[in-house]
Amino acid sequence: MLISAVLVIKYFNHVGVAMINTLRQYNGARDAVSGSKFLSLLTVVALLAFQVPQSVYADNVQTTQANLLDRIQIEDLISNYYWDMGAAGRDHLSEYYTEDAILDVNGIIYKGHAGIQSAYTPTGEAGARGRMTMLLNNPRIRVNGATATAETIWTGIMNDTVRLAPRLFEQGREYTELAKKDGRWYFTRRVITSDAGLTEKYDDTYKPR
Repeated sequence: MLISAVLVIKYFNHVGVAMINTLRQYNGARDAVSGSKFLSLLTVVALLAFQVPQSVYADNVQTTQANLLDRIQIEDLISNYYWDMGAAGRDHLSEYYTEDAILDVNGIIYKGHAGIQSAYTPTGEAGARGRMTMLLNNPRIRVNGATATAETIWTGIMNDTVRLAPRLFEQGREYTELAKKDGRWYFTRRVITSDAGLTEKYDDTYKPR
């Protein structure tokens, strides 16, 4: 969003300079044309100045009637996955993936159902924890027939006790590739990258991306 805003500003600055140069060129001819014609010229130049090029928004994801249902199903899939990261569904997270799927968490690679499920098996290293909530924001979902990609920003919130205020403890981005099989969407590849709150477990494998 920030990049788009910068592009728009740069575009208007460029067009503004061009408009000034155009007006200077016609300044000497102002007396040779009628007032109405000169006003018409100003109107045309002003309209051109406020036409934002299509390329500025070329990367926008367009939801259409044709892909709306798939988009909703994919967003529900991702939301349900994070809900199941709680104790109730943690033992079945691999069912969201195809059998040959790949999960990349900060450079550590897990393959197949067994490998992916091992990523969510408690190690017993952590001490007593409160209730964790994961928020998902800014989903960008592209559907292409029976395949799709999804990008989200995730934010981890820890509620240590009911009396303490919640605290942010991690945040990052997720890139996911999906495939539709028998009318249902599955993860085929997920790349999870931390931007804050990285644990020591990933010190040797983490690379900004």
